[in-house]
Amino acid sequence: MKETSIRELFSYQDRKYKIPSYQRSYSWETVQISQFIQDLKETQNDYYLGHFLFEGEDSPSAKKTGPQTWLVIDGQQRLTTCLIFFSVLRNELLKRRNAGETTNVDVDDLEHFYLRDSRKKTQRMETVAEDNNFFVSVVIEGASSARGTPSTRSQQRILGAVGLFKKDMEGAPLSALEQWHDLVANARCTHYCVPDKVSAAKIFAFQNDRGKELSQIEILKSYFMLQVLLHGGEPEVVAEHLKFVEQEVAIIYQQIVRIEAAEDDVLRYCWQASEHSLGFNTRKTVDEIKAYIVGAATTDICLRIRNFMAQLAEAFRTVERVEKHAAPEFTHLRYLNNMALAYPFLIKAGLAGATEQATVRLAKLLENVTFRYMLRGGRAGIETRLNGYLTLPAGNDYVTALVEGIVSDLHSNGWWDYWSDKVMLELLNAGYFYQNRVDNYVLWRYELDLCANSGYPTSLKITYADLLRNESIEHIAPRTETAGGAIAAGYGAYNDTEDPANGIESGEQINCLGNLMLISQSHNSSIGNKPFNDKLLSYGKDNLLSQQKEIVEFVDDPSNPVWSISAITKRHDKILKTAQRLWSLDAI
Repeated sequence: MKETSIRELFSYQDRKYKIPSYQRSYSWETVQISQFIQDLKETQNDYYLGHFLFEGEDSPSAKKTGPQTWLVIDGQQRLTTCLIFFSVLRNELLKRRNAGETTNVDVDDLEHFYLRDSRKKTQRMETVAEDNNFFVSVVIEGASSARGTPSTRSQQRILGAVGLFKKDMEGAPLSALEQWHDLVANARCTHYCVPDKVSAAKIFAFQNDRGKELSQIEILKSYFMLQVLLHGGEPEVVAEHLKFVEQEVAIIYQQIVRIEAAEDDVLRYCWQASEHSLGFNTRKTVDEIKAYIVGAATTDICLRIRNFMAQLAEAFRTVERVEKHAAPEFTHLRYLNNMALAYPFLIKAGLAGATEQATVRLAKLLENVTFRYMLRGGRAGIETRLNGYLTLPAGNDYVTALVEGIVSDLHSNGWWDYWSDKVMLELLNAGYFYQNRVDNYVLWRYELDLCANSGYPTSLKITYADLLRNESIEHIAPRTETAGGAIAAGYGAYNDTEDPANGIESGEQINCLGNLMLISQSHNSSIGNKPFNDKLLSYGKDNLLSQQKEIVEFVDDPSNPVWSISAITKRHDKILKTAQRLWSLDAI
């Protein structure tokens, strides 16, 4: 282990650094960059940047033997951040030099030392392959054109780091910029360079999983390397196993920046899908996986590691396909925003080689089950019922057995009564449906059905994502009675003295589905509790949703429109019938 500085690491002109594909893409976000900047502002003379682990030929004779490439095994986040810092500093100092300011920092040296070899015009450090062209454009070349448009989350983070450094440097005095340069260039660090993958893996395995803040996948990666070193046998066999793990990890890291799902969640879903797990009863994912791996005979440990890593890589591919799948069955499932029930089944189906048709059918079932689960809420655990199906063998007929079994149970198994057709309709028919977790979703699906089956325009100008951000629930008969009285304002009686349960304000009518409608927040605020005829005119004027346009169809006399209990009941019944058809188990 040698003590050095960032400048010294880059002082060998024939040495370049490269982040291998089996290492994580750039992951520092605002909090880490802000802390880096704060450190520079608060540090006076001495800055320490930690330890770096490299794989390569550790010899100053590199100038004699030819160009070297050192693979960055540990410390890539800090090293990449330093280069982003130097890139932004170069651009800022160039701008000030052009404005007539004089600086002690050699701007050309910044480029030559850290960014691009001025002799060969080659970059001094390469990021992971997927991000490298973006890194060249934004960091090395300092581009702000379309070539610098991020396509992954890691690229967004690189661009974000550039922006944060730029913001602080633009407002800083030149003396501060010079001090920050000196602190980073002379930052003390230690490094250790090993000659091969086995040595690198050995150090990485023992160095990590020892109190550092790692993701669960990084903890497993370190643990798997250690198990391969302990149980892999001959060095060439160990090297082969390590290469396999590295290739699968490379796929996983490429997928992580392409998906919205959290990586540790995907790890849990993948393990839940395994026949060796406790399914939905999994509590400590990493501990359970470790126990499974070392529970094998010594000769089988590496095989288990390889199989699990291949399955995990496929799980990440499945998540990306699900997130980007255009079929309505997947779109609706995603809109429910409760994928924890669905992903283990979808991953298992993917591992079982399910066809596209079978997978779409599975998504339709999972949307139906998830909808019923969210509609009901409460303490009854649907995971317990589903677990028996999650642990079924993943054979060729897995999806068929799964779908038909769950549909049968929902129809006739008393243990599943909480989510049966009967309970679903009771909940939809409830007098207080407002603020149920799926009220927006039910009305959205009703809207789609209106467009598809009722002669309304087939393409919507608004998405469900827009709906969640900008739309709200309108009470057609307002919760606060209109001044001057309900009848005069075109509503049914708020109080029925003979039968209070029939009055609109009882809640049986005000908050039922028949009286609820999707509407923009601004529209909702503008109409408040105005008379019904005023509301009706606004519903038909430049609105985007068909359910607003059809309100007039439910009144008894369009020439003298009244939003009475009768009108609410007619609309309520229509929505219920639509829901019964949309979530029919027989249609799966």
